[in-house]
Amino acid sequence: MTINFNIHSASTTNTSTSTPIQPLAAPVKTESEPNQAKVTKEKQVSDEPVSIAAFSGDAPSSSPYNALLNPEGFDFENMSINEFKGIVDAIRTLESDIARSSGYTGSLRDTFWSDVMGVKGSLDGVNFEEKGFKPDEKINIIDFFVDHVEGAAQMEKENYRSFHGMLGNAQKKQQTVAKITSESFLQEYQEKVINFLKSQETKLVDTQT
Repeated sequence: MTINFNIHSASTTNTSTSTPIQPLAAPVKTESEPNQAKVTKEKQVSDEPVSIAAFSGDAPSSSPYNALLNPEGFDFENMSINEFKGIVDAIRTLESDIARSSGYTGSLRDTFWSDVMGVKGSLDGVNFEEKGFKPDEKINIIDFFVDHVEGAAQMEKENYRSFHGMLGNAQKKQQTVAKITSESFLQEYQEKVINFLKSQETKLVDTQT
């Protein structure tokens, strides 16, 4: 006996109802705000003075290094170029005088004195008319040298052949400024000043006796 199996397959078709996608709303355009005048970094002086390394000892009545012996301390965020030049001059003079008094007669080109002279050169070459401030006007000294580096980087980018090396020089000066504006450095050099002046007084007494 042969048994035949009839297999019936029923196909079921599901019809899905899709919701049409709504178009995204166009972004609302806001009117552009008027461009505000750019404020140069070095002009952004601090509202409240932040002085460091106030000298509390007995300062001599006059010496080439007195700019380092400020009893009110140093606020490099509120300082004029002229004031900062006085500090730089005091450091370079002290470095030179200490070297010469020790009997050294060689070149100071590869010493810290040379780094300080590089900073002095930048200060002497400031075009105040172009910068938009006066040499006795309070500015942010730290930001002044930051801007100097950024300007050098832009010049090298625009014309590398003509301005190659300018960025490296600007960065070196910025590093020197960061060093001489630190509290630890100023305190160290204040002590250097006093010790050096005392040593010179001792030498003077020795030569007179």
